[in-house]
This record gives sequence, structure tokens and C-alpha cells, in this order.
Amino acid sequence: MDLLRLSIRQAFGQIGIQTQNATTDIRSPMGQLSIEQQPAQMDFHSEPGELSIDSSAAWSALGSGPHLEWLNSIYSQLPNIALQGIAKIVENGNRMAQISNPRNAFAEIAQSAFSDDSPIEYVGPASNMNVKVHYEARPAVTNIEPGKANIEYTPMKPEVQYNPGRVEIYMKQMNWIDIQVTNYDWYK
Repeated sequence: MDLLRLSIRQAFGQIGIQTQNATTDIRSPMGQLSIEQQPAQMDFHSEPGELSIDSSAAWSALGSGPHLEWLNSIYSQLPNIALQGIAKIVENGNRMAQISNPRNAFAEIAQSAFSDDSPIEYVGPASNMNVKVHYEARPAVTNIEPGKANIEYTPMKPEVQYNPGRVEIYMKQMNWIDIQVTNYDWYK
């Protein structure tokens, strides 16, 4: 017996997609920086110090000081010199009173009267401490005004380049249906 057979075959359609990603190039150049610094204004002022030198003691020690001061120094020595003179007269008198002394006291006393130095000190002791030095410093006046800094910055725009991506869609396989009617032998 011949029968009819119906055969249906089909294929689905296939879509192909191909993509390319987008790219971005960014370049950022450096900005321009300008700095100008004004110099500071400085003002220094100092009054001269005061130096005082007192050399009156040095001049007195040299015997060249004020005349009244020189006379007072001599006058202040006289009471002590008078007492020393009286003591010397007593000593000389005691020597002359000793008759048993084999030395000639009169000749020695006469000789020493002409050779004695004066007991009066006409000049004072020499010393480096006779000159008094005093210095009084004056403070320095300082006035500083700082200079201002001028800072200018010019930014640069970034350079951006965009490359868009792309998408390509295409038919990879077309869809189809195949319908066939064929003879079918059951016993075959």
C-alpha cells in the first residue's frame, strides 16, 4: 500500500552581531603658572651709641690732673708725713744720745738728711684701671614690610578625542521551511 507521507523540515534564522568598542583618548596639558615675588621693604635705623671715657684718674696718676685735686692729694698726705718726721727726729735723737756707739751717729744723720727722697707722692699709682670706659648701646629699630606674591595660573583645557564604536548586524543564516509529500510504502 502506498501511503503519502508529509515531511516538514525547517531551519531557524540566525542573526550575526559584530561589535567594536568605543575608545576615548584624553590628553591634559599642564597649565601655565607665573609667580612674581615683590621684594620686601626693609628699613633699619639705629642711633649711634654713647661712649663715655673718664680718664681723670689717669691724669691724676700722672700728676697732670686738675690743680686743686693735685694739691688736695698732697695736703692729705701731710699729717702722716709730719708724724713720720717726728718719729725720725726721736729716733735720731736716741741714736745721738748713745755715746757708747762706735759709729759716728752725727755723720750718718747728716749724710742721710741730704740723700733722703721726699716722702710726698706727687703722682698716683699707674694702673690700667685708671681709665673708666662706659658704652651705652642704642637699640636698632627694624621695620620690615613683606612683599606680596602675585600668582597667576592659566589652566589648559583637556584634549578629548572620542572614537565611537560600531555594531554590525547581519543575517548569518536565513530561515527556511521545506515541506515535501512523498510516497510511503508501509511494507518496505
